[in-house]
Amino acid sequence: MISSHVADSYHASGIDENALRDQKEKVRRFRKRLQAREAFILPEVWDVISARVIGDAGFDIVGISPVSVAWSCGLLPSDRVPLDTLVETAKSVAMNFSVPVNADLEGVIGRSMEEIGRAVGAVISAGCVGVTIGDGGRGGQHGMASMHDMTAAIKAAKAAALETRVPAVVTARTEAFLLEPPPYSPFETAVERAEAYFAAGADCIAVPGVQHIQIIERLSAHVDGPLQITVGLTPAPDLKALNAAGASSVALGTALMRSLLGNLRLKAEEIFAFGQFNNLDKAIPADALNDLLR
Repeated sequence: MISSHVADSYHASGIDENALRDQKEKVRRFRKRLQAREAFILPEVWDVISARVIGDAGFDIVGISPVSVAWSCGLLPSDRVPLDTLVETAKSVAMNFSVPVNADLEGVIGRSMEEIGRAVGAVISAGCVGVTIGDGGRGGQHGMASMHDMTAAIKAAKAAALETRVPAVVTARTEAFLLEPPPYSPFETAVERAEAYFAAGADCIAVPGVQHIQIIERLSAHVDGPLQITVGLTPAPDLKALNAAGASSVALGTALMRSLLGNLRLKAEEIFAFGQFNNLDKAIPADALNDLLR
């Protein structure tokens, strides 16, 4: 649940007209990229320094991974990520950061339309250019929202964006391929929900759990709008192949954090086993990290 004082404090702070124009231009470019159907990568981060490092690597847009945020907070798979936490993370990343930020607010299950609207308004007021809401959460741990509830949430998100005067991009995620909901196949469910979500006002449809080129091609043929897929496992098709299959954008989900933690464990195991520190030679200097935060 997002507390009203958090959302209200963002609105009360106000945005000057120059900043508002800059944010709208970022939204326009984000929307244009999605509609161009030339696939781009959306790396997803979990805090300020991970965002700054990714931006410094050359990426011109980043997203927030709610699952990575949950892991960084020590939450179990059965735990919901509080909306306050997701809003605060998005605010921290977006404020005074030139790279556009897409805020993922996780799933809508158990959250009122008022809460969702407040959260969307808060992250956009903090400078985000887009929001993502899903009909599941934590990879299906919390079930799947009804199509009625999800379409209502999309409408609430669009209305909240209009109130901020920033027509932020709203991405609707369906976890049909993660949950395999009866009575239809995951493919049929994803297509049915994509149609409903676009009709409710979504600007992009995200379908995690799909990396197979043939399935992406079929989805692209049936989904009448920008399609986002997630690369979470390797080996995976490259960006050129995913673009040819019809993907508009490729999110990385938790992949960056898991890769980083895998390297962290490997380095720790080597230090523990051999008592040598040669594997620290690729560490980013402290001064360089401090410079990224200025």
